Amino acid sequence: MTHRLALVVDDSKTARVTLKRMLEKQNIDTDTVDSAQMAIDYLVDKTPDVIFMDHMMPGMDGLQAVKTIKSNPETATIPIMMYTSKEGDLYISQARALGAIGILPKQVEPAELFEVLNKLGLVEDRRSPRTSTANSFVLLNEEAEDIPPSASREEIAEIARRAAAAVSHQHTSQAHLASLLENYHHEMVQDLRDLRGELDQLTTARRPGATGSFNLIPPLVVGLLMLIPLLWSISSNNKTSTALQAANKQLNQLELAQLYQQEQNSADTSTAAALREQLNQQQQHNNRQAALLYDSITWAINQSSPYDISEEAYSDRRLTIIQELITRLQALGFTGTVQLHSHLGEFCLSGDEASGYTLAPPDLPVTECTLIGHPLHQLTSLGERQSIAFANFLATSPLVNNSGIHIEFVPHLYSRPRVNYPPQQEGVNAFEWNRIAAANNRVEVALLPDSGD
Repeated sequence: MTHRLALVVDDSKTARVTLKRMLEKQNIDTDTVDSAQMAIDYLVDKTPDVIFMDHMMPGMDGLQAVKTIKSNPETATIPIMMYTSKEGDLYISQARALGAIGILPKQVEPAELFEVLNKLGLVEDRRSPRTSTANSFVLLNEEAEDIPPSASREEIAEIARRAAAAVSHQHTSQAHLASLLENYHHEMVQDLRDLRGELDQLTTARRPGATGSFNLIPPLVVGLLMLIPLLWSISSNNKTSTALQAANKQLNQLELAQLYQQEQNSADTSTAAALREQLNQQQQHNNRQAALLYDSITWAINQSSPYDISEEAYSDRRLTIIQELITRLQALGFTGTVQLHSHLGEFCLSGDEASGYTLAPPDLPVTECTLIGHPLHQLTSLGERQSIAFANFLATSPLVNNSGIHIEFVPHLYSRPRVNYPPQQEGVNAFEWNRIAAANNRVEVALLPDSGD
């Protein structure tokens, strides 16, 4: 196998040696330099297959080096991976705009480095293929199972048993499908009522002087639990559509045979027409049910949509939900757009521009808040902030690259609160106001299937 060549640019000797050893274990020849200018000089005579570029270096920094390399036609096609401890959505946007293909942390794991090299075609993946779609996403499934459930194990087992029993019989008739959907609807409504009751009890029991962020894990778990039977229902619904299409094909063959068999009496023709009309009605009903199921999926996910004031809109936690959703949609054959609508809560804050803003004391009257808004209100892309993992997922994951499923970001800022705020007047304190703002600080999902779905 032809050896590949990598260039590591870092002013830290430890970082250079560590990454060089990891690359050489993947049979990749590696050269190192300790400054951006030395990297520019190196590229006069050599053309590596990939460059790992540090950000903070004396003299020319990493971003300036990327700009210089990409502006030279002789070196513009060399992939550049930022290898840095730098974080933040502004840094990610700058790196992308200048031409970097991604960002790796300084504490990169060998498996992460292998995945990057594999996607660049610099190593050969000799790992055994996984036998199922569920096992192809190990990290996601393992993390999802570690989330502590809000319901008891007995309740979860009973929900799963009922869902499995119902789905196994759904394909027998369209009427049974409608009955099953109604049962799921009632179960979801009851689960939501129970959840809201628990949350109301927690809110009532919480003292006004208590601190800390609102607990968002229970609605996340319930939303994912409700999502499983809905997706199973879509799978069975798709099987019903396939059966209806096969019946339509057989009916067409029957009508062709009638043209060559004059002895077929008019009663048979009337029966065929009636059967075609019935099948058409069933197909239309099936399409309506599919649309209702997609609406139910988004409704279930959006029950866990709020995120903490200190968290990015598209954080690692949000990435877990989106990966789980897209993995299941892809397994069902869904193609179309997954829209992510971000909304900001208007919080009651104390502080100033110089030292920053924080949540006001819970018992402070809302009329005495220094600012009603978000602590990071000065960021122009506040509702679109992404973690490094989320940004790398969008850039490299096969779930959203050439998969038929697209992600679209729609920021709404403060324009569409889910819960209306009370009047800013005496008698309303910061705790009550910020509880509403936390519910409005959210990301909601909308599914837009292609016309063929």
